[in-house]
Amino acid sequence: MEEKIEIMTLGMLKKQIAEFEKTERVTDETKIFLDTGWDSIQEIAPDALGIEQAQQFVVEDELTHEKFTGYTLEEKAEKMNATPGSEAVIVIRNLY
Repeated sequence: MEEKIEIMTLGMLKKQIAEFEKTERVTDETKIFLDTGWDSIQEIAPDALGIEQAQQFVVEDELTHEKFTGYTLEEKAEKMNATPGSEAVIVIRNLY
């Protein structure tokens, strides 16, 4: 059985930002961070957003044999045995 994770779309993001803008706590100066699950949250650089081409791949857990879907940038698709065909995606680059 393949695990399916819902992926945020640009439309969903626009709706969420519209909701944030309705509160007095959020302004144009409100900072944006990424929660990686560690003790601290990580800053996102102002130039971190970009449009890239991505391809889907499937990986199987060696112990449980569960299959998980993921995405990789087009330039890494061959390494990840990605399925043919790419799509435009918005990527937040957070490379330190």
